[in-house]
Amino acid sequence: MRLLLVALLPLVPVLAGCAGTVGGNADGVDAEATATTSAVVEVERTTGAAEGSRAEASARFVRVTAPSSVNDALRVIGASVDLPARGTCATIASLGDTAMAPASLVELLDVGEVTLQADGAETRLSARQLPDVTDVVSGVVYSRAAEPSLLPAGTTYAVHVAGGRGLEPIDATAVAPGDPDDVRITGEDVPGALIATGSTIELSWSTPSYAANDDVVYVDVRPNGVRCTMDGAGRGSVSTLFFDDAGTLVVHRLHRQALVARGVDSGEIRFDFARTVSYVRR
Repeated sequence: MRLLLVALLPLVPVLAGCAGTVGGNADGVDAEATATTSAVVEVERTTGAAEGSRAEASARFVRVTAPSSVNDALRVIGASVDLPARGTCATIASLGDTAMAPASLVELLDVGEVTLQADGAETRLSARQLPDVTDVVSGVVYSRAAEPSLLPAGTTYAVHVAGGRGLEPIDATAVAPGDPDDVRITGEDVPGALIATGSTIELSWSTPSYAANDDVVYVDVRPNGVRCTMDGAGRGSVSTLFFDDAGTLVVHRLHRQALVARGVDSGEIRFDFARTVSYVRR
């Protein structure tokens, strides 16, 4: 089974990453480099018997100097979500295998206190100065691991950024999706236990009223490290050729909302909520 998987993986379609380019001189570099500021606030939740429940919030405010691209910069600091094209699968390792921006052109800004509020609970993110282990990227990152009850699903979040280093204060709101408990999987007789038979497993779910076209359901297949993005419209499938004899599926619902604020050239508030399902292939 594993030999068959190894043989098939190179044939899996992958969406090639297209980094934005900046026009310049004949040498490919602008005579006068320009800087843009991007912001990513992310809330992650995982539920399920296979790996327990946990939650984490993070925020990164990035100043990027041309000729680097924002996409490359986010990948450098670990703030990107790498997905194959809708309806396809790829190894997770291959998705991040693209050219990266030079670290010297990426700065993580100190923007003061960052807090999230949801259902009356406030979570203050901790600021950590980089470099703390290596000197690849410098600046400040914000994060906090928390009880899942403090970072709930299916509610409105308020984001407050105190401001600093040339970035004005930010107040924004975003609607978090529900946990992907409503994503139904064929063969899942009881929650958290899947008997995988046949050539594929089928997934189906309802699309909530707040969902935008960018919302996506994707699945990580462990231990073989394969990621599959569903093609939308409330249905999708995953080939059991990517399965081992036993392992775990991680079903994600990803919801993005634009973060619009003075001084931020591009930004988003991102919710990535997942549930884990143990599987046995028969």
